Amino acid sequence: MQVKNEKFIVIHSRQVAQEIIDAGQALIKMEPSRHRQGKLVFIFERSHLIDEILAKSSRRPQPQHLSEIKSAYCPLETASYQRL
Repeated sequence: MQVKNEKFIVIHSRQVAQEIIDAGQALIKMEPSRHRQGKLVFIFERSHLIDEILAKSSRRPQPQHLSEIKSAYCPLETASYQRL
């Protein structure tokens, strides 16, 4: 998890980086990933614009209430299935 006070943010997804650039945020630097050979990371200065884009492009929907969290993470209560 990243700290909100950081000055820069590293984006690993080319698609998300492109969304940020299209929204008008300047790319600071692009460099090879230290963890995945052959992949690139995109470095931006952290801003509210980036936080909004990341919230919208999150792979997992962000629940707003405790009841939504429970239903999102406790599918066994709502799903019926048979033992194999």
